[in-house]
Formats: sequence, structure tokens, C-alpha cells
Amino acid sequence: MRALRILSYSLMALVLAAGWAFLYWQSRAEDLDAASSALAALRELRAIDARWNDRLLGARPGGAAAAPPPPSRHALAHARLEVHALRLASPGLGAALAELKRALDQKAALVERFAAAPAEPGPRLFEEARLASTGPRIELVARALERAFDDALVQAELYRAWLLYYSGFLLTVLAYLLWGLASSRAQIDRVNRELAQANELLEARVQERTRELSQALERLKQSEAMLVQSEKMASLGQMTAGIAHEVNTPLAYVKASLESVRAQLPRVGALAAETDRLLALLAAERPDEAELAAQFDAVRDRIESLRSARGLEEVDKMLEDGLFGIGQISDTVSNLKDFSRLDRSKVADYDLHEGIESTIRIAHNHLKGRTLRRMFGQIPRIACSPSQINQVLLNLLANAAQATPESGGTITLRTAMRDAGHVAIEVVDNGHGIPEEVLPKIFDPFFTTKAVGKGTGLGLAICYRIVQSHGGRLEVQSRPGAGTRFTLVLPLAPPAALAA
Repeated sequence: MRALRILSYSLMALVLAAGWAFLYWQSRAEDLDAASSALAALRELRAIDARWNDRLLGARPGGAAAAPPPPSRHALAHARLEVHALRLASPGLGAALAELKRALDQKAALVERFAAAPAEPGPRLFEEARLASTGPRIELVARALERAFDDALVQAELYRAWLLYYSGFLLTVLAYLLWGLASSRAQIDRVNRELAQANELLEARVQERTRELSQALERLKQSEAMLVQSEKMASLGQMTAGIAHEVNTPLAYVKASLESVRAQLPRVGALAAETDRLLALLAAERPDEAELAAQFDAVRDRIESLRSARGLEEVDKMLEDGLFGIGQISDTVSNLKDFSRLDRSKVADYDLHEGIESTIRIAHNHLKGRTLRRMFGQIPRIACSPSQINQVLLNLLANAAQATPESGGTITLRTAMRDAGHVAIEVVDNGHGIPEEVLPKIFDPFFTTKAVGKGTGLGLAICYRIVQSHGGRLEVQSRPGAGTRFTLVLPLAPPAALAA
């Protein structure tokens, strides 16, 4: 639209300029110059005609001879007359010029004949030459030139008047355009000021909105971290029974050991009391031999009784069992700490095999009854967030356990190098598989095929995001009735953003 408007304005300006140029061209004095030149040529033809008449008179007996003009002088003068006269574009002037040329040529020929032998032709030739129609023809052309000159003057004046009016019109249009430009400039300045004010207001609003968005983003990040941690704790909640079993079994060792130790404590206490009395008798200055012998017998009886009951060996064994149970509880608590800690952004060199074993211990009760196969390859330690990777592994193991039957279910854990810079962890189950229409949606947030209250639909979505933040990929292949394969591909070194 703007280009079309510019083109129309350009065409309008071109037409106005062409009209002014046309009027200026028509009002010039060029035709007046042509008329003046034509009149000068016509005067020269009059002079030639007069000299011809003088020559005729001089050729008569007793006349004074005059020098004849050159034969082609009248032709040159007529040619100049014709060139300038025809520029006046007067009707009838061309025919008059043609008649004049014929008359001049005819009289020139008669004058030449008469001048060559004035006595031979006689009076008839003289009168014919003297009365040739050159004079009337010249006068006729002169009157035609005067009319053409007058018409040219009138036309020039008319074009000058039109040029004056047209110039006034153009000046008016130009003044209007200048006024419009000034008004447009003032309007543009006003609009620019309004735009500047609006821009300042908009910048203030953008800054305010940016602050609000930054705060909202910060809150969203906090909510996301809490949501991820909540999902992780929910996964741990599903493992509560197994964790309780992992704690209760060694706790039973500790309890039984402490009860056995407590049962032996009275015997040990009695032996210690009898030994204290014996030491007191030995420390006396004059001990009673009979009492000392009796006390020796009492201490010996206590020792024999304790030895026959193997009390010390039993206490040592119970303490060893208790320490073993405490060690198992400590390992379980340590595993729980790795999974539940909030320091999720910490990046460290990590042994994936240790992480898998730790995850298996956490999910031990959940995996009960299922065959677990470990097919570990030679892989190096990787730089990652151990807590986050453990969460992904726990979620994949939990899903595999839920997809397989308790009797006959098989879960295979396989590790290998995917390429020079990546490792791969496969979690394969022989469960019911995933339908084709569901498979593209499993990583969508809040999508779940479990019953209400059985899942949030965030587990795989969070796993996918964690793997992406590590610069890796989470791949899945599944076929209904044939099981599912999840492949976790991780780089040896994390992306710069995660490392920072």
C-alpha cells in the first residue's frame, strides 16, 4: 500500500511538471524569432526583385546598366524564408511560398534572357519580365507572415498567461504540500513524543512484568524441586515395607544379642562381687586363713559355673551378632540418606554399579519373588548427580517390578559402553508391556495408567527431565505381552550448566 501511494504521488508530480514544461516551451519567443528571420529573408527577396527591375531598365537603350545579383541568390533567400516561415505553422503560407518560388524562378529566367540580348526579344519580353508577378507574390507572403506573426504573438501571450496561472496553481499546490508536510511533521513530532512516553511506560511495565516473571520462575523452580523431592519420597514410601523389613531383621539380631548379654550379666556380676571380697581379704594385714580359703572356693565355683555355661563365649557371639545387625541397619540408613537428601545439585564422580546395588537394596522387598539378573559390563565412573541418578534407577526398577508377576517375573540389569563418550544402563522386564497408543505419552507429566491414588504420573516425566539435564537420553522399547526395555544413556562428563 505504501509503495502504491508513493508511485501515485510520483506520477502526479511528473504530470504537473510535464504540464509546466509544455506551457513554458509554448510561451517561449522562439516563434517570434522565426517570424523576424522570415521577414528579413522576405526583405532580401524584395531587394533582389528591385535589382532585377533596375537591371531591366538599365538594359533598355539609354539606360544605366546595374550589376545583376548572383543567379542563386533568390533561391538561397527563398530557402531561408521557407525554413523560418514554415516554423510559424500558418495555414496557406506553404502554398503562397510555393507560388512565390515559381514566380521568382520565372522572372529570374526572363531577366537573364533579356540581359543577354536586350535588342533581340523586343519590347514584349521587357514588359513580360517587368510585369512578372513577383511583387504581388512577395506582398502576399508578407501579409501572410504578418498574420502568422500576429497569431504567434497572441498564442505566445496566451501560453504565457496560462503559464502564469499554472505556476500560481503549482505554487498553491506546493504551499499546500509544504503546509501538509509541516502539519505532518508536527503530528509526527507529537506522535513521537507520545510514543516515547508510551515506550517509557511500556519499559517500566516490562521491567515490572520481568520482575514478576522472575519471581514466578523462582517460585516455579522451588515448586519443581519440591515436587521432584516429593515424588522421590513417594517412591520411597512405596518401598516402606521393604525398608522396614531391611531394618527389622538386623534389629532382631541386636535385640536377641542384647537379651542374651543381659541374661549373663548376673553371673558376671556375682563373680565380680566374690572377686572383690577375695581381693579385700588378700589386702588385709592379718587375713583369716579359713575365711580366705572359703572365699577362694567361692570365686572358683563362680568361675567354673560361668565356664561350664560358656557364658563369655555366648556374650562374645551375641555382641558380634549385634554389631552385624547394627552394620546392616547403618547400611540401610545410609542408602535412605542417599535417596532422600536435598542436595540434588551436587555433581561427583560416581560408580553406577554401586548406585544400582544401593537401589536394589532399597527396593529389595518390592522385588521379592522376582528373578534379578545382573549383567554388568566394564564402564568407568561418570560425573553426575548421584541422588538424581539413583532416583531414576529406583523409578525404573519400581515400574519393572509393578509390570512383572511376583512369581516368574524376571528383571535384567545390563550396563555397557554405548560409545566412547556415553554409558548405557538397560532395565529389561518380561512383564505385560506398554500398548502402542500409550507409549508416546509415558513421559508426559501427570499421565498415568494406574488407578486413582496409585500413582501421580510424574515418575517417568521427572526421570526424563533429570536425564535430559545430564545431557543424556531415556529410551524405551516395548511390545504388549513381551515386556519393556528402558535404556538410560548418560555422558561420561555432564553438560557445562549441570557442572556449574
